[in-house]
Amino acid sequence: MPVETYKIFNKERNTEEYKKIKNILHYVTKGNYELKFSNYTDIQQIIDDANVIRFYGNEPSVRRAIRLLNLDRKIKDNFTVVMSLKCKKRLQDIEDIKQLTKVKFKISKGPITIKFE
Repeated sequence: MPVETYKIFNKERNTEEYKKIKNILHYVTKGNYELKFSNYTDIQQIIDDANVIRFYGNEPSVRRAIRLLNLDRKIKDNFTVVMSLKCKKRLQDIEDIKQLTKVKFKISKGPITIKFE
């Protein structure tokens, strides 16, 4: 199986890919997963565009578009975003910090006691 490599995204040079990202985001947000409210005519066009943009995973809008597109029930494919190791590590560090700063508490029955840990 070949190793998938990420691509660096530049809005000035990659105008076609940028349009594909915007079209997919419009389909999943404003179009509410309906083809008649989007710029697409069939599901295969959406799948083709998603397969092209998923290699630009360092861009947050690509990750959001693919995450929301995976929620579509009409599309059986599950797309994975290809990112650099540096970007993956940065996102994992952010997630770890969120978990550490999250307030945890327990509620037990009986006399009301709230414990913060």
